[in-house]
Amino acid sequence: MKKSIHYIVLMLISGILFVSCKNTRQEVIPIHINEKPKDGIFKLTKTKIDVACADFQKALTIDELGYPRVDFNKFDMEISGKVIKTFNAVILENKYIKLTLIPEKGKPYSFIYKVTGHEEFFVPSVAQAFGSPNKLGWWLALGGVEYTMPDNEHGETWAAKWSWEIVEDSPLKKTVRMKVKELGYGLEETIDISIYPDKSFFEAAIFIKNPTVKPVMFQHWINPMWTPGGQGEVTEHTEFIMPTKQVLVTERKFNKWMLDYHSQKNKVQDYEDSPLRFLTGWKNIGDLLASKLEHGFYSAFSHDENEGIVRIFPMDKNPGCNIWAWGINPDPKTRKRFSGSEDCRGCVEMWGGITHGFDEYYQLNQDEAISWTEWMYPYNKTKGLHYANKDFAVTFTRLPGNEHILRLCPSGDLSDVECKIVSVKNNKILLHVIFDYIYPQKKLQQFTQNSSKEDLELVIVQNGREIVRLPAKFPPVFPDINR
Repeated sequence: MKKSIHYIVLMLISGILFVSCKNTRQEVIPIHINEKPKDGIFKLTKTKIDVACADFQKALTIDELGYPRVDFNKFDMEISGKVIKTFNAVILENKYIKLTLIPEKGKPYSFIYKVTGHEEFFVPSVAQAFGSPNKLGWWLALGGVEYTMPDNEHGETWAAKWSWEIVEDSPLKKTVRMKVKELGYGLEETIDISIYPDKSFFEAAIFIKNPTVKPVMFQHWINPMWTPGGQGEVTEHTEFIMPTKQVLVTERKFNKWMLDYHSQKNKVQDYEDSPLRFLTGWKNIGDLLASKLEHGFYSAFSHDENEGIVRIFPMDKNPGCNIWAWGINPDPKTRKRFSGSEDCRGCVEMWGGITHGFDEYYQLNQDEAISWTEWMYPYNKTKGLHYANKDFAVTFTRLPGNEHILRLCPSGDLSDVECKIVSVKNNKILLHVIFDYIYPQKKLQQFTQNSSKEDLELVIVQNGREIVRLPAKFPPVFPDINR
């Protein structure tokens, strides 16, 4: 009897030791990444820049509100020629980015990602003036980013005179404040554009107020004109990334070709696997509206250059996202109309609005205001984008052979981020990467997990808090469109 009890005790101890050893063998050792950059420049420079513009001066008049208008009976883009206009400019620069503002136009104009040396904004060879369905009846395609109100189709404030001042030029922050008064209803907008010493984003703090005694119904849209990858145009395999399940083909004549992508020609279409997700699927000019955003970001990514640019924003204040593009192979007339060059394939405009769509309006009552802060930055070497916040852009890719790859690009000097590849079934950690300190580089590490056919997800923890779980996605398949 004693021998039997002794034997049982020995077996229990052996079992415990076996399980303990087994767990020890299975414990994943974290991979620590600790890469600190060198110091770099951080400066603000006031200067002047020359911009080639179509010569429409003789056709220009000022309306009763004080807005400029163009009489197209006196202006022909084909024969008008061009002039050089000189603008006051401010250059904000650190070790990662060089941002040029034309503050008198309320405009970020040029955005160079010094990590790759690439210009991310569309800067047309000649800024063109052409007709528009907005209330002014025209628009100047100056490129860069514009902040537009009070109506859709570029609004009117792009044509107004903005006041500006430098409100901070310290070792910690550089800020330019741009202000405009909308002349139709009296709305006032203030935008503080800032950069920091160790970040590749620029920050825009936006404040819109109704100082009048009447309620005002209006729209406000941000129109970034992007050419990610530094080619001065959208590249063939550019992906338009919106975190939405469905998109809406809006009712415009030039959008009819998009209905061919649905078997019943429905205007509401799934987006995840849609040809419209890629420039190669855009057979013509068109625009496309996100039905409902699931995260506060959207992006354009050049798979040809493995580089993209992303806008980060509070989704409760900015529920709208609309894509406008020239198409995969615009004709020479279209190219010249929008860029001044018959060789330019153009840009993608990825609009963001305080309303969901262009047929909705936001109301501000007397002395009410709306404000928010947003960020925009380039990123590279991720082979797409699955999630982004103001600190990093990330992908979690599953290859056909069940290999999983984690790629993360920071938006500046970054610490205290953990990425765990775990089993969906039992939450078992298979790969654990701790980014003690990382920064934007031309070459970034990627992390591979060879696994069975089980489903895996990426858990990201930032500053000790879980912020997102991402399912693995297969690499994009570009549509083969006969164009």
